[in-house]
Amino acid sequence: MRKLVPSFLVVVVALLALPVSAAPSGHLEGYIPQAAHLSGKFNSFWTTDVWIYTESATKVHLWFNQTGRDNTNVQSVVIPLTGPVTFLPDILQNTFVVSSTKGSIHYLADGQVEVVSRTWTPGKDGGSYGQVIYGMPVSMAAMPGAGPSGSLRMLVNETDGFRVNLGLANVTSSPVTVTVEVFTADGQAAPGASSFAMTLQPYDMQQKDDILAALPAGQRQGLIVRASVSAGDGAILGYLSVVDNTTNAANYQEAFRFGF
Repeated sequence: MRKLVPSFLVVVVALLALPVSAAPSGHLEGYIPQAAHLSGKFNSFWTTDVWIYTESATKVHLWFNQTGRDNTNVQSVVIPLTGPVTFLPDILQNTFVVSSTKGSIHYLADGQVEVVSRTWTPGKDGGSYGQVIYGMPVSMAAMPGAGPSGSLRMLVNETDGFRVNLGLANVTSSPVTVTVEVFTADGQAAPGASSFAMTLQPYDMQQKDDILAALPAGQRQGLIVRASVSAGDGAILGYLSVVDNTTNAANYQEAFRFGF
């Protein structure tokens, strides 16, 4: 159990308790799998804004899970939900008082909420570029022993001038090792170095950048990326982000699974 600020009563939703095939319109507990306040590639600087839409909630606990750490003992920040929408700009710096870092945000409300974020960078010629990420309920996580149908899957086409980043969030207090495999559309292993492993500590989030770099040029379209829990008792959520190297415009894709 994660540490809660005193005087907040809430029924904790058990992991994977809700049999859903897609994110419901509202839920009690979930994750924004990526949030940032730091410099990135090609002179980008990424920050994350968050909107919390309440259906019946009056308060929400938020935890920031910093990348590469055991975040079991992180204490929550409690946000009162006094209106239909609560806006938290640059949430890492303003709400959690951290910078030069990235990670995931875990939320747990006392009623139904929908959480939406935008992680963005200023454009080189004005404006901004980024990606909208919807909060993912914990019931969508892939767990140990789920088999291929219960693994996380993502689809990708990468062309010249783009990079593909993979993010994973451990949504449990147990460490986990994840095997990531890249397949062609016919189910065969993609040519080149098409598999690797990632190890996440409790409540850890990690992003591996440019995951298709080890595949031959011209062999990076029509691909399936599969992430499976291969060791440990943890469970994971995930995403792909396809980023334009010139503009830093990003195309976000939420990982899904067939089996529930």
